[in-house]
Amino acid sequence: MKETAAHTIYSYKLLYRFRWQFVGYLFQLLLIGLSLIWHSFMLQVPAYTLIVTLAILPVIPICHLVLFRLYALLRGHKPKTTADMLVSPWWGAGYPLPIPLSVYRGSELTVNVGSMAIAAGAYVWLSEGYGLTLITGTLIVSLPRLLALLTSFRQPSRSRVKYEDRGVAFLFTDG
Repeated sequence: MKETAAHTIYSYKLLYRFRWQFVGYLFQLLLIGLSLIWHSFMLQVPAYTLIVTLAILPVIPICHLVLFRLYALLRGHKPKTTADMLVSPWWGAGYPLPIPLSVYRGSELTVNVGSMAIAAGAYVWLSEGYGLTLITGTLIVSLPRLLALLTSFRQPSRSRVKYEDRGVAFLFTDG
């Protein structure tokens, strides 16, 4: 006798899609430029001398990815890393299937709070220009994640989250 496996089919209704597009990236670049000007007033040095401090910004996405993978490892989740790592505000981190809203909130909160804690801890050991750039850069780079996290609080608690290219989708299942 041939045994058949039971399959469950879910269909999802799209509640909201949060995408960080070209205007968002321009806004982040504008904020980074304005932060350099603000730092030059605070430190009383010319702004062009602070341009070299932008070299610390690539540390932030690496920190985001490591914190995300660490959270997933500790919680026993199966994350995936995608090819859009360099152009996504999520830096390629996500899950292959839709996840519960609580898992999404936990991972995003861990990444945002953890990266700010690392930046604040590193501020003590860095020169003032690099430290200020790291802290403000962490806030600016985390902006898409923070806005999507805030958006998640408007969704029903039973909804699920699907990581997409350059964004997340909030879904609701009928099953």
